[in-house]
Amino acid sequence: MQRDYIQIGYRDIAKMFAKHLPVENEEFGEKVNEYLEVIKAMPQEQKTALKVAYVFSAKVPREEQEDFFQDLTYTLLKLQCPDEKLAYAVARCDWKNWFEKYKIRQHFSLDSVAEEDEQGNPVTLAETLVGEVEFETKVNGKMDAELIWNKLPAEIKPIVRNRLIGKALTSSERNKLNRFVRGQGTQLLLA
Repeated sequence: MQRDYIQIGYRDIAKMFAKHLPVENEEFGEKVNEYLEVIKAMPQEQKTALKVAYVFSAKVPREEQEDFFQDLTYTLLKLQCPDEKLAYAVARCDWKNWFEKYKIRQHFSLDSVAEEDEQGNPVTLAETLVGEVEFETKVNGKMDAELIWNKLPAEIKPIVRNRLIGKALTSSERNKLNRFVRGQGTQLLLA
């Protein structure tokens, strides 16, 4: 592990930062050089924090690397470790603790199969979640609509019913509905 740490250069860290930018070819090289200059201008504690965080973030699963790098860098920057060995020890402890928690958690992907439909076809977790949200929206929408309908005064309900089915309202019905909405419309949405 110590040997890996020695081989890490500031250019490697600059490349990691630049690879997330929408640049290619010469532009990528220019961005790497820009980041490299910024890193070189940092105080030694900050450079050490970046270097140590880079080493340990490479040792976590790829999908977790960026988040772990950020968290560990933040931790090391807060500590302002003047000594590389101390920063390395802190990072190692944080890495071990992170990995223990990571192993305990069960990870799900939205592409993982949650169940099978009636024909035996796999249904992904994403499809299941979308279906559940759609169902909840419809049920909650229906309940909200019924609640509002029940709050409407008896003389307004026929006007609203006609409006909902697309029937043209007379001018007196329109005026009556507009007066109701201006005077009591917002009360329908409260409590």
